[in-house]
Parts: sequence; structure tokens; C-alpha cells
Amino acid sequence: MTHRASLLGRGYQDRHLDSPRVRFRRVLALCLMTIVAPGSAQLAMGKRVMGWTAIGAWLLAIAGAAYTYATFRSDRAQVLGWFTDPDVLMATRVGMVVVALLWLVLFVDAWRLGSPVRLTFARAAVVTVVNLAIIGSVAGSTAFASQLIQVQRSVVQEVFPETKTSTPLQGRYNILLVGSDAREDRAGIRPDSLTVLSVDANTGKSVMVSLPRNLQNVPFPKSSPMHALYPYGFNCGAECLLNAVHATAQNRTDLYPSSKDPGLDATIDAIRGATGLKINYYVMVNLNGFKGLVDAVGGVEMDVKSRIAMFGHDDAYKNIYIEPGRQKLNGQKALWYARSRVQSDDYARMGRQKCLMAAMVDQLSPATVLKNATQIASSGKELLSTSIPQQELGQFADLALKARGKQIRTVSIVPPEFNTVTPDYEAIHAAIRQAIRTSEGKVTKPSPGTPTGTTTAPAPTAPTTVSPTEGRAANNAEDLKSAC
Repeated sequence: MTHRASLLGRGYQDRHLDSPRVRFRRVLALCLMTIVAPGSAQLAMGKRVMGWTAIGAWLLAIAGAAYTYATFRSDRAQVLGWFTDPDVLMATRVGMVVVALLWLVLFVDAWRLGSPVRLTFARAAVVTVVNLAIIGSVAGSTAFASQLIQVQRSVVQEVFPETKTSTPLQGRYNILLVGSDAREDRAGIRPDSLTVLSVDANTGKSVMVSLPRNLQNVPFPKSSPMHALYPYGFNCGAECLLNAVHATAQNRTDLYPSSKDPGLDATIDAIRGATGLKINYYVMVNLNGFKGLVDAVGGVEMDVKSRIAMFGHDDAYKNIYIEPGRQKLNGQKALWYARSRVQSDDYARMGRQKCLMAAMVDQLSPATVLKNATQIASSGKELLSTSIPQQELGQFADLALKARGKQIRTVSIVPPEFNTVTPDYEAIHAAIRQAIRTSEGKVTKPSPGTPTGTTTAPAPTAPTTVSPTEGRAANNAEDLKSAC
């Protein structure tokens, strides 16, 4: 009786297997089941060990993801830190490849269990195309993601090799941004641009303090080795400008015996003395590498206020300009926008540089970064050198997200607010402190008629000798974006 029932059941199954429509629907269903719940197709076809193993692993992965989300959803810095940890990135890459390979095995097995060879030619072709499309999508996505992870890991290891961390001072990180004009035909890094970005470690509210390269008589803190040589400031005449500190100290290993770059350390000491701010980290941006970054992200949109010369004093015959108007600048034009001094001056250029930095931060969306990740990574290796350690990247990525959309206050040590030949550094320190306190919401605007003295943050002022449209309005502004 049992044998007969088995035969009847087998006959019933065979009759359904002989139905082309049923076979076609079943094989498509098995593919869909493998997408939604890997292992369910094998379980439905009686392969219990393989099916339950795959389903168990899938449910475990979902449970792990849910636990991670519930535990770390409020700790964005920690999550971002995982994306910049070389060990986590390598483990993720290996795990992703293993999972993708096992998933592909389940797809192929589900396709085999559906007996596609017993379908009509047209239906078999459809099933084969669907499976190949699924397998190709999984393999292609895995290969692309694996490449992105490898690129990210390589950049983190090469650009962020430091391990020493620095705690925020009075709740703020102060990061020195150095624009280097170093080239093969030039000695030293030639710091063309020096800006301190002071960021509130909790809110991301930022103040940009810019120092001109021709600032004179810069004082060194008493703790600096340079103070013994220049106790009254860097005051050896017109040659002792701020950007000359690096060249003066670049070979002074006797002053900075454990330093990789004594000139840079001396420059950081000079910035500390000039601003009164402790510098936590530096980021050195090679201006020529910057051109590659702009090209990698497809250009940067700028509102060019006035004609910008794309030539220097030695090649004025070129007579090429960036014309006024809203436009997208490629890497070459963006570099000239940041560097040009013909028919302009250092102070106008400083303002344009701040506008360019603000535009880049505002326009670099996650989608743009992902789309151009490989090109950005290649330019990043040429573009940046920094003392920010790998373990701090999550924290700073979180701060960058907090800072987006917030006003950026600017203070620049430029005329007419400040004299760059005989600067009043006490007034400079007071103006910087005032700007930071105002940014933090700790200072209310003085009532009319209230004396303010030198501690009031200078308002944007347009000098009579240079058009404000050339960039000067961005030097001392309550909101950098509005000034640009």
C-alpha cells in the first residue's frame, strides 16, 4: 500500500513536472527565493542541510546588522571610523567576497534544481538570461565595491600614517591648512596659503583664520625652539616674512631633533604665536595636486565676481582670463582662481581661496565622491599630507557632516583691519577670540554707542584700492558663503 502511494505521488509529481508552465514558474520562483532568502530554494526542494545552513547564516547576518544599528546608531563618529580603519576595511572586503561567492553557488544550484533543460527553448532562454543577469549583477557589484574598499584602504594607509592623537583645547580642534606651491624646480614647500580652521568639537561650528604669507614680526611661543633665536619675533627685516619661516628652519634638526620636517614645525610654532591658538593637526595641500582633485569630481561651480588673470607677471603675453559669471571651473581654472595675483593682490587671493574651499565642501556630495572614488583617491595621494591619525578620521568625518550648512565665520590678518608690517598681535588674538566666542553663541552684539575696542570681530570692509568683488569681502565675514 505504501509503495503504491509512493508511485502515485511520484506520478502526480511527474505530471506537474511535465507541465512547461509549472516548470517555468517554479524555476523563476526558485531564483526569486534565493534573492529574498538565500537557502529557501534548496529547502523547498528537499536539500535541508544546505538550505537550513544558508538560511541560518542569512538570519544571523540580519540579526548582527540589526544589533549593530541599534547599538551604534547614535554614535556616527564610531561608524564612520569603521569606514576608515584599514583592518576593518580588509575584513569587510574579504567577507564580502566570500558571501558573494557563496550566494552565487546558491543561485547556480537553484537554477539546476529547477531543471531548465526540460523547459522549451524560449522559456529556457528567459530563465538563463535572468540567472545570468542576477549572477552578473552580484559579481559586478562585488567587484566594484571590493575595488572601492581597496582604494579607500590604500589612501588611508598612505595619506594618514600618523598615530599620535591630540585632544581638543577648550572644546575646539584647530587645524592648520597649508597650501604648498612645491614643484620640482623649486626648493622647499613654499607655503603660499596659511589658514587655521577652528572647529567646535561638539557642534562643528567653524571659524577660519587666515594669515598672509607676507606677515612680519611673527612671535614664537616661549616653548618653541625658535624663540631662543628670535625672542622678539621673526624680525630680521623684509625677508623675514611668515612664509620664510619654513625655509629658515627646514634644516634645523638641532632645534627639532625628532621632527620629520623642522621647517613645518617651526611654521606651526609661528602660527601659534600669531593667532594664540594651539594647533592640533596640520593638513598640507599641494596646489598642483588640487587641480587633479577638482577634475576628479567634475569641476567646481563658482560665482566669479570679476576677471581673473590666468597668467603671471612673466607671461602676461598670454592674456587669458576667467571671465565673470556663474560657471563650473575645471582643475586648471580653479587653480588660477585660487592663485592669481595679477591685477589683484595677496589679500584678494586669500578671500578667493576661502570661497573656493567653501564651494568644494558644499558641492562634494556623497554621490559625487562615490562616483569618482578612484580618481579622487589618486589625486588625494598627490594632494594631501597630514598629521591627522587614522583613528581620528571618524571623528573628523562626523564633524564635517555637522559643519555642512552652518555659517563659517572668517578672520583674516589683512589691511585695513590689521597692519601686516608692524602687527598688533594682542589685537589679533583678541579679534580671533571674539570671532570664536561669537561663533559659539557666547557673545551678543553690542548695543549702539557701546565702545568695542580691539576685541570686536572686524566687519567685512571693502578697501578703496581693490574692488570687493575680487574676493576681499570673504576675508572678514560673519557668513563665508554669503560673502562669496
